[in-house]
Amino acid sequence: MKKLRQFKIVVLEDNEFYNTILTRQLKNYTDELESDKHCTFDIESYTNAGDCIRNLKPDTDIAIIDYYLGESKNAMDMLKVIRQKCSNCKVVIISQFKNIKTYYETLNNGAYHFIFKDKQALAKSCYVIEDIINEGLRPSF
Repeated sequence: MKKLRQFKIVVLEDNEFYNTILTRQLKNYTDELESDKHCTFDIESYTNAGDCIRNLKPDTDIAIIDYYLGESKNAMDMLKVIRQKCSNCKVVIISQFKNIKTYYETLNNGAYHFIFKDKQALAKSCYVIEDIINEGLRPSF
């Protein structure tokens, strides 16, 4: 029997309410993907950048990070830390502020994707996760 590929996802959103909604949405979506894609998911959620950094594992596949975090940190700070701890992690930035400069700055510094928090943000987060999963499951030649 073929071993299932496990994907580790980290959510860092300092707004507890939005963190709960986003994490629940991802959990529901990945539960559906598990049988279809023949993989499993481990989702960890943090509201504090320090806790996230301390618990970040080197084999984390995906990190969804709010751009503006408390404690005078932002996603650019987290991108640097994530690159040091888990260089293969795909980082998805999510922000309520529609600032095109910030959008390009994060992508130019290694973010995989940038999502503006709007009515479609939760759905977009799921679609981006699925795109990353599909990339990870492609056979390499």
